[in-house]
Amino acid sequence: MGQEQPLWRRAASHTLHTSFLIKARLEEALQAETDLLLADNEALLNLSHAEEPLRMSDIAHRLILSPGGTTKVIDRLERMGYVTRRPDPDDRRATMVEITTEGSEVLARAQQVINAGLEETWARHMSDDEARTLIEVMDRVLGDHHQT
Repeated sequence: MGQEQPLWRRAASHTLHTSFLIKARLEEALQAETDLLLADNEALLNLSHAEEPLRMSDIAHRLILSPGGTTKVIDRLERMGYVTRRPDPDDRRATMVEITTEGSEVLARAQQVINAGLEETWARHMSDDEARTLIEVMDRVLGDHHQT
């Protein structure tokens, strides 16, 4: 009989498994309704909240993607007409990305799909106090990531 895992390890394992499950369900619904992937949605969401166009490197950091992965996401969104790219006027080596009106419209639809999916798969399973605790823990984990 094996040794029981520490509680933190079980919590981390459950978090990962739950994340994979919810991601799969959200992505399926999102693709069916908007033809977007979750990474597409995250890129559009970040661009919509930015006060000015973002550099590709900033998008990669925010999405926790490699430069190549970020290029694939932005290529896809550009083909769909949801973003535009232009050279950075301050650095010829860099590219700036901006959300289009069509991108904002599809993002609004995508947020409705995601909100409904999260309500079904997540929100109904926890109280506000449990949600606050989970947010506090995840904020600390994310804070460590953003400091590196």
